[in-house]
Amino acid sequence: MGGQVFATGPDPLSTPRMSPEMYRAVRDQCQEKLRQHFVVVAVPIEGPAKQSFGDIDIFVAWDRREVFPSSAPKTAIDESQQSSIQSIYQALGSVRHKQPNEDSASMAIPWPESFPPPEEANEGSNASKKYYIQVDVHIYRSLEELQWMLFKHAHGDFWNLLGSIVRPYGLTADDTGFHIRIPEIEELNKKEARVLLSKDPADVLKFLGLRFDSQQWEEPFACEEDVFEYVATCPLFYVKDKTKDEDTVGGDENEIEDNKKKLKANDRRRMASRPIFRKWVEEFLPACRASGRFMASTTTLPTRSNVHQQVFEYFPGAQSIYESRLLKWRVKRQHETLWKAVIKPAIPTDIDMHQRSCCATALKKIILQGDTSFDGIEAPPSLKDDSGIFDEEAVRTWVVDNWDTVSAVAWRINNERCAAKKANTGTKRTLSGIEKTPPGEDAA
Repeated sequence: MGGQVFATGPDPLSTPRMSPEMYRAVRDQCQEKLRQHFVVVAVPIEGPAKQSFGDIDIFVAWDRREVFPSSAPKTAIDESQQSSIQSIYQALGSVRHKQPNEDSASMAIPWPESFPPPEEANEGSNASKKYYIQVDVHIYRSLEELQWMLFKHAHGDFWNLLGSIVRPYGLTADDTGFHIRIPEIEELNKKEARVLLSKDPADVLKFLGLRFDSQQWEEPFACEEDVFEYVATCPLFYVKDKTKDEDTVGGDENEIEDNKKKLKANDRRRMASRPIFRKWVEEFLPACRASGRFMASTTTLPTRSNVHQQVFEYFPGAQSIYESRLLKWRVKRQHETLWKAVIKPAIPTDIDMHQRSCCATALKKIILQGDTSFDGIEAPPSLKDDSGIFDEEAVRTWVVDNWDTVSAVAWRINNERCAAKKANTGTKRTLSGIEKTPPGEDAA
């Protein structure tokens, strides 16, 4: 999305921005052509009062050849041998295309003769230059997925604004749905930290306290301010009251800079590339603060924990999935750290280095893997609870009390294994035909 897919490379194409009139005309033509191939064809609701468009995004689902085989259009090319993407190329008259994955593609189609070329074509030497329109088509396997994506990409930067509000509370919307994040996990694995709550736009809007009983999700907002006001109706939105230290000379400029500093890296990038998001931070938030709207103090703000509890009450089953994944993560992480952080340090360092290493490896197997091959030595069940979480102090104590016994057994087993291996190796015949005795053995 953005209209720059074909603008670079060895043979770039010019895909200038389109006027609203041209965008809507070409968009509608493309949809009409694609409806011959797909049962469902839709586009996201436009951003407010857009003056130009860089590309056209179209979402489709249910290939007619699969749903209604007998109704599929017949063409010169046997469509039964074409993929859905190839059918799209042909239907839209693509002159060049790029396919990042099997379910989406970007196409360059000719600039229509019925619309004048962009203004740059009037600069003399560019009069004969060819221009194109970028069309991005996305194929979805279910109506649920398509509906969610229409919601996620509706109103332009809507979710950039709303995301900046809900993200501090551990909530995230991405292309797969609305999620709650597990803080202990997200620092190391953002994907694993997300627990899906819903793919139903109505459910998400209800939870976030946003109305959808009128035209909010049927047509574009009239202006950017209308989007701001709508987003601000979310109960989680607030403007923090100034402290005495913040109420200084240069207030507005200081506030804007303070707002920017509090943004996450992704939001700072949005400030640079998304004009509406920049206006939200630089104009709407300071204006609310100056007029005393949506004010909240640190004592009245909901906490992340409060919001999580609301999530668990609203979305049935979310809490059990959340807690199960968190427990599984804690067990896994503890297994990764227990040996180095607890078991190994509890073994004295004033013993032979090789013997100490052998002992540490044996203790790791006995405690973490339940290995009983070291003369039946077992770690007591009391070292961990029913959920699998170890009591690290109990592990440390048991290692201190038993390392010498484990070490003696492990060292003996290691020496026996080495001796057996050495005996089985015997003498080996070299390429020269001379028998070579393995190192450490006397020649006969």
